Amino acid sequence: MRNIRNLLNLMNFKISHIFREGNVCVDWLANKGSHLVGYEKIDISNLDLSFRGMLLVDKVSLPYIRYG
Repeated sequence: MRNIRNLLNLMNFKISHIFREGNVCVDWLANKGSHLVGYEKIDISNLDLSFRGMLLVDKVSLPYIRYG
């Protein structure tokens, strides 16, 4: 930890928190990754339907409304 802090002191950076609703694509990928046992390559031509929808909403800069 000390080495990491020393390295961070040499950089100009900002840490901020973004709620999962602010970046649902990353949240979806992190959730999927937390359940994987090994490496899994994501095939962009065969994306999960819900993830594809999230990407489209993000691409057009619309807010994602989470329900349920």
